[in-house]
Amino acid sequence: MGFCASLLLNALRVKLKENNLTYNELSLKVNVPISTLKRHFHSNSIGIDKLMEYATVLNTNIEELSQIARDIHNREEGTRTEVLDEVFFNHPYLYDFFYEVHVKGRSVDEVAKESELSEQSIYIYLRSLEILGLLELRSDGVPCFLTPPYYTFFEGSKLDELFTEKLRLEVLSQNYRPEVGMSRVCLTQEQIDQISEMIYEKTQHFHFQNKESKESELIRKNILLSVTDGNYIHLSNGLVNIESTLLKEIYETVNNDEVKLI
Repeated sequence: MGFCASLLLNALRVKLKENNLTYNELSLKVNVPISTLKRHFHSNSIGIDKLMEYATVLNTNIEELSQIARDIHNREEGTRTEVLDEVFFNHPYLYDFFYEVHVKGRSVDEVAKESELSEQSIYIYLRSLEILGLLELRSDGVPCFLTPPYYTFFEGSKLDELFTEKLRLEVLSQNYRPEVGMSRVCLTQEQIDQISEMIYEKTQHFHFQNKESKESELIRKNILLSVTDGNYIHLSNGLVNIESTLLKEIYETVNNDEVKLI
């Protein structure tokens, strides 16, 4: 059952706690040795029949377990994104490196040559992203990314605010007039929110409709209530050579967060 099983087992442990039962008390109810029961509760290879047996005793079902599992997953992903945002805000060049080699799909060698990065710095960049869970380094040093080629900021984070400011400056630096310009328009805040939502949904629809086009790179745009050429938004002033001390800092940040989750 793999990844799904680990989440369902987390949910099962939640229900165990809600029922105010210990492993020993549950083992007596299901007539399973406590050592076996503990192994089942922490083994991703548990069968669906055994999972359902425990669920029945704990007054739950697969639907409720699935919902609890989704809630746990979303909460953990949200916390993980907050940690990533914190690291990227403190080290924006690390985000820009991720952006160049994964979002834009450029080769590591090309990025290194352009920014005059040393081999040590390239390794530190890649190893940092690996610690953050964004990629795995193969034995030959080639990165294998574990995420889609985009990054979603945690709403309201410092990184989100930094990106918004960078986007604002990029848009306002252009010499284009807005496609739509109106003054002294009577609008309530609710109506403004509705317009924003409509623009967002329609823009997303057009984006996914066009992004597989052969001309997708030529028609990319940045939008901030006006439309400009879609220049890439970088958060740093350029990629720099970095020291190995960054790895320790990121490792401690990630592991401190894991302690909070436990």
